[in-house]
Amino acid sequence: MDNEDLLAIGTLAARTGVTVTAVRFYERKGLISSVRTDAGHRRFHRSMIRRLSVIVVCQRLGYSLSELGERLADLPTNRVPDDSDWASLTDDFRSEIDDRVERLLTLRDQLDGCIGCGCVSLDACTLYNPDDAAASLGAGPRYLLGDSSADLPNDLPSQEETEMTSETTQTSGSGEGSAKTNRWHLAQINIGRLIYPVDDPRVAEFMDNLDPINALGEGAPGFVWRLQDDTGNATAIRAFDDDTILPNFTVWESLEALQDFVFRTDHARFMRRRREWFLPMDDLPVLTMWWVPAGHIPTLVEAKERIDHLAEHGPTQEAFGFRPTFDPPSS
Repeated sequence: MDNEDLLAIGTLAARTGVTVTAVRFYERKGLISSVRTDAGHRRFHRSMIRRLSVIVVCQRLGYSLSELGERLADLPTNRVPDDSDWASLTDDFRSEIDDRVERLLTLRDQLDGCIGCGCVSLDACTLYNPDDAAASLGAGPRYLLGDSSADLPNDLPSQEETEMTSETTQTSGSGEGSAKTNRWHLAQINIGRLIYPVDDPRVAEFMDNLDPINALGEGAPGFVWRLQDDTGNATAIRAFDDDTILPNFTVWESLEALQDFVFRTDHARFMRRRREWFLPMDDLPVLTMWWVPAGHIPTLVEAKERIDHLAEHGPTQEAFGFRPTFDPPSS
């Protein structure tokens, strides 16, 4: 072994950004190795710079020393690892690293919203985990662990459904409650402030899926009406002073019909990725709902009034979100 390729422990520590004590620790754990000079001094081959650097980075990514030891054991010890050796190690790491990267990105992008843990303490939880429905998928923060609201069982009753069933059971056979609902439809508008222009490649996936999701909604049970322009969607409609705000404006026969579409179809998958395309809305409510007489098609002026009412007064029968909801008017 060429002595010019041998480094003192202090040099190795300086090149890798760790302390001399840490270098000794990693050697005791068998993660790196050294040779001794005739005088008994510890020397490390220059290739240990790369090996130790990988160890440091992987530790910061959450790998344990035992995991690293198992991976690095595949590198040759009788010669300097070459490109093919490192490529083999990379292939071994790749799937695990990709998984960790995905989970880290999920943590970064979704920690400020509902993670499906069951606390139901954020407004977003009513959109993504209504009535702690994610608990049916198992314990823990289900949405950080890879599930989504699209994975919820289709037959899982919501709190509103349970309450409505209870009320219907207690009502006389006159069918008054059902008749009242039939006299009213539910209007909803959800808005988002687009991060990039509609023709920007970074929102291309969202734009490309508008037509399929809109078609899915129009074919859903209980769908009544959707705001659209000549293109078939509403992305060119500017109803607010801020031109980056896009509206999604629909009418449904019932609250349950809307919930089924929002949470239990492929729509939920794109809804959970909203942070990729839309900025947080701190000044206006993202979702506003209100009851309209059956057959009435609400206008954008009416929708803006309801949004402003919800922003100023909070949820009332005049304007509300998914928590709490309000029954249709009595007359």
